[in-house]
Order: sequence, then structure tokens, then C-alpha cells
Amino acid sequence: MISRHFATIPAGRFGARQVHYRRMGHGPLVLMLHQSPLSSRDLEPVMQRWADRFTMIAPDTPGYGLSDPFGVEVVEMDDVAQGVVEFLDAIGVQRCAVYGFHTGAMIAAALAAGFPERVSAAVANGYVVLSPEERADIVANYLPRFEPQWDGSHLTWLWARLREQTIFFPWYARRLENRMDFDVPSTGQLQAGLVEFLRSGDHYRIGYRAAFTFRSQEALARVRGPMLVTAASFDPLHSHLERITRKSPSVEVVPGGSLDATLAMAADFLAQHAYDAAPAVVRTRPLRGRMWSDMLDVPGGQLRVRRNTDVDGTTVLVQHDAASASDTVEPVSQSLVGQRPVLAIDLPGHGESDNTIGEDDVTVAKYAGVVWQVLDALGLDRVDFYGMWGGGLVGLEMASQRPDRIGHLVMSDVLWFDDALIRRLQADYTPPIEVNWYGGHLLMCWHLMRDQGLFWPWFDRTRAGILWREPYLDPQMIQLRVTNMLKAPTMWRRAYQAHFAYPIRARLPAVRVPVLLCAPQWDPNFTHTEAAAQANPQCEWRVLPDRMSEWGSAFLEFLEH
Repeated sequence: MISRHFATIPAGRFGARQVHYRRMGHGPLVLMLHQSPLSSRDLEPVMQRWADRFTMIAPDTPGYGLSDPFGVEVVEMDDVAQGVVEFLDAIGVQRCAVYGFHTGAMIAAALAAGFPERVSAAVANGYVVLSPEERADIVANYLPRFEPQWDGSHLTWLWARLREQTIFFPWYARRLENRMDFDVPSTGQLQAGLVEFLRSGDHYRIGYRAAFTFRSQEALARVRGPMLVTAASFDPLHSHLERITRKSPSVEVVPGGSLDATLAMAADFLAQHAYDAAPAVVRTRPLRGRMWSDMLDVPGGQLRVRRNTDVDGTTVLVQHDAASASDTVEPVSQSLVGQRPVLAIDLPGHGESDNTIGEDDVTVAKYAGVVWQVLDALGLDRVDFYGMWGGGLVGLEMASQRPDRIGHLVMSDVLWFDDALIRRLQADYTPPIEVNWYGGHLLMCWHLMRDQGLFWPWFDRTRAGILWREPYLDPQMIQLRVTNMLKAPTMWRRAYQAHFAYPIRARLPAVRVPVLLCAPQWDPNFTHTEAAAQANPQCEWRVLPDRMSEWGSAFLEFLEH
């Protein structure tokens, strides 16, 4: 089974950062390096294929997947290799064999050439060798900025680019000589690639550019250890193998055949030279001054949690709502850093967490049960709880079950709806995301989220549904919500339905812990939250500031009494 982890680099050339990685298998250690703009997820099929031969560790390279970016606009491949060495240091690896695919192949060569004492052998599968003219053309055209647009047109561009990337190489060179000779991936595969691209955002350009500008032949000439350079027959980089004219004697260039044959050749080569044992998994170290990530084992899989433990005291659990994740409430979490210990959880099937509860009969009580598992695993006997929208219902359920373990409950944007509105929401609020070859589902997702800032409910585009306030339509915010929605393509619907079905009108009056109800005036649920406060005078009521980054300070006083 593949497990996921975070390694912490407290200080390095590019500052404090975290690296997310996957681990699987038995046997000598092989470092696995993925292509851009994807993540180590792309290497899972190879890891599963080789699991009986090697212990494989596959990091997300900086700025991709869940790994922190370097924080600079331009890096060279030698910088990326240095970053990989810092990662190896963080997990206690002194030396290993390396396998890289496409961009990962270039990183493998940079590692072998620049850090020979750390690499026992390297395989580069799909190696770029460009002429100066080709390099200039690719740098000029391959990597346009990726910036959210108000109308969602950037998603239309992205979908078209990902389709084109499976038809032509380079993707913008639409000529017969640039056609690629293999089946176009399924819409499901394209959608998975799109979500990976969205994880990196505009950072996608950094690793790509480093690969294309890398002086790849000069690196091969500097390699002293055993190295295999290959490419499958259908790979557009297969023809680049014959361009290699400068290499050291220790570098073998062997054209591959089918996918199976090429991977078998790579595995056999690694088996001849991979002899270093894999270290035990290193516990994730905290970072000061910010929320840091960890993967937590629970029954049924792993959950991504974010934490800060700079100070002592009762932990504040900050919980997101449906179609969301811990990064959506990051401003609230960060506003509490340094004042209280903070914990934020990606609920099952949301964000970066496995779906440990399944898709049948999803309930708020099941979500609460998973949060109890997290608290038990972390040794937290008692927490204060903040939840946004449906996230607040999870806290209410927990406070109803175990009031001895929930000190205070803060619920913002409360789902205090009458039966008629609930029926409308259950019928129309969560349309299915049906991926199609033409990408129309992406515009549906974009405008669904954007309309939440214009109408209430978002699907009521009549005069009665107009939100008469300054619209909150920040494209970056909408992009974050759409990305998290696409990470939970079915669970977002089930989570919302569970929230709408929750008996809040019976549970809230009966809860026996101090409760604060609050909302910013821009939220469409402001009036519903205010109505909940009026119906439950035992609850405190407070108007939140407009900025989420100020919310923690706004309710910290409540948590202290």
C-alpha cells in the first residue's frame, strides 16, 4: 500500500519548507521523480508495479502536488537537484538509486552529475535534448502564465491545453510533424491531470522551465556513476535519444520499446545498482509561525491535517465546510497562530484526505466520528471548535455527543433554514459534475461558485435571489473553491446533502457547551445566522469582520472565558 508523508526542512537554501512524498514497497531504496506539471501521484502505477523489488520514495517536487514552492520566479535544474538533496537529508537518506520520468529524468541527471556521492545509479526515462532554437521557442511559448480570470476562461484554456498536450509536442505546434502516436487519454485521466495542474497553479512554469533550459548533454558528460537513458517508442522524446552525442562512458543510451518493456529494462538496471536500505519513516517536524501539514493514519486510510504548536494551551480545531478543505479556512487558522495551538482537518474525501467513510449514507455524525479519531490519535482530550458553514455542524454534533471534550463551540454562517428552503437546497444546490471531452463541466463549476457571491441560493437567479450587497467575486477565492470542489467530485454533493439533513433546530437548543454564532455581513447566510441567534438566546451573537484573517482575534475573547 502506498503511504503519504510530509518531510520538514526547517532551514535550507530556499528557506523553511515542507515536502510531500509517497512511499511504497520492499527492498533497496529507489528515489522516484515525477514529470511536470503533475505530482508523485503520477508515479503510483510504476510504484505498484515495482513494489516487490524496491522501496520507493516519491516526493512532489517544489511547487507541485502538496510540496511548498521555492518562492522564487526562476530556478535552474541544479537548484531543483539541491532541493532534492535537502529532502533526502530531511528523511535520513545518504545515498540511493534514482528513477525519473520526463522532468524527473532531468532532475535525475542533475543529481547524478552534481551529487555523485548521493546517487548509486540513475535511470532517465524520457530525456530532453534541445537545440538552442528549440529551447528558445519552448521557453517563449510553452509556459504562459496561469491566472484565474473573472469569467473562468482560464479553465477553458487549461482543458484545451491538456487535450492538445496529448496530441502534439510541443502542445502549441499544431503540425503533422508534431503529432504524437498514441491513444488520447480518457476524460477521467485528463480530469486527474487538470486537478494536478490546479494544485501547482502558476508555479507549474518553474519546474518545466528548469527542465527545458537544462543543458542536458553537458550533464550527461559529467555523470560518473552508472546511468541509463531511455524512452518508450511512443514517447515524443524517443527521437531525442539519437541527439545525444556527449556523454560519459558510464552513461548507457538504450531506446525503449513498449511501456512494459521500457519499465522492465529500467527496473532491471536499477536492480543491478540499488543496494542502499530505506530508512524508517521520519516523524514530521513542526514549523514555527505557520500552519504545517502532516498525514495522519486513521482506520480506512490517511487524512491530511494542518497544525501549529508554537504555544501551549487548548487547541482550537478549525473546520471547513463541504466542497472545501483546510486551505479554504487557512486565514482563520493562521489568525490564531501564536495565540493558541491550532488544528485543521481535511474531512474524508475532501482536499487531500482519503475517503475513509465511503460514499453511502454520508452523515454529519460520520464526519464527527472521524474527527474524534484524529483527536484521539493526536492525544487531544479537549479542544475548542470553530466551524464554517457545514463545518460548524460537525462541531455541534461533537459537542452534543461529548460536551466534556468540546470546551467552546464557534459556528459561523449557520445553516438555520426552514423546511421549504431545505427542500430547494436538497433538490438544486449540488448538481453532479459530469466530466466531458469538451470541458463544459469546468465552466459549470466556475459559475456555480461565482454565483454564490451574486445570488442566494446560487441557483435562484431571479430578482428574489439577488444579494443586495457589494459582490465578493475575487477570482483567486473562486479558483480555490473550484479546485477543492474538483478534488471532491462526488463527496462535495454528499457532504452538502448531509449538512442540509442535519437536525440543527433540535440539536442547537440542547447543546450544553458555550456557543458563539457569528457571520460577516457579506456572507449570504448572515441573516440565517442572526435568526439562529435570536431563536437560541443561550448562544452569543457577533458580527465578524469582513476579513477572514481577523476572525480568530474576533472570537478569541469568547474562547478565553
